[in-house]
Amino acid sequence: INGNNGFRTYTLSITGVTLTVNPTSLPNGTWGVGYSQTVSASGGTGSYTFSVSSGTLPAGLSLNTSTGVISGTPTGSGSSSFTIQATDTLGNVGSRTYAVNIGTVALTVNPTTLPNGTQGTAYSQTVSASGGSGPYTFAVSSGTLPAGLSLNASTGVISGTPTGSGASAFTVRALDSLGNAGTRVYSVNIGTVALTVNPTTLPNG
Repeated sequence: INGNNGFRTYTLSITGVTLTVNPTSLPNGTWGVGYSQTVSASGGTGSYTFSVSSGTLPAGLSLNTSTGVISGTPTGSGSSSFTIQATDTLGNVGSRTYAVNIGTVALTVNPTTLPNGTQGTAYSQTVSASGGSGPYTFAVSSGTLPAGLSLNASTGVISGTPTGSGASAFTVRALDSLGNAGTRVYSVNIGTVALTVNPTTLPNG
């Protein structure tokens, strides 16, 4: 009414949201063996896009910018360090640096052969690996174990009670902590308990 006025100066700072990129680390890979892992983002708005902001992916691998999937078949070996950056629809960003080692096929899987088994009789044999950097993990990469048997991925123990009979061929692959791998093919025959040994007695001498 009297024409009096007042004013105050304000400073407004607009800060962006920092996105979180996961997982915290990526597993190592093996030369010549298909690789697929997914990075994701959280804490932002809308959809995310992904990019390699620094470093280089292992040779043979590529990043899907829409899904965050890192996939392909490694064509080289050694360690690669790279940073994945995520961006949301509002321009907020976040990043995480990863180190992935691609190993070569260099491990030796032992023993060279496994004994045959008998249907209905407990079976237990251990495969092991050498030539790499432990710990080792084991898997059946092709073929099938005899029915009733299973492979312990951590210890390499093949055990169980065979429920079928006949020959089974399978390949056991060992993998170390650096992505180095090795394989060996095994053939195990499971027989049935059906043999009769004669005569029932032997004469004295």
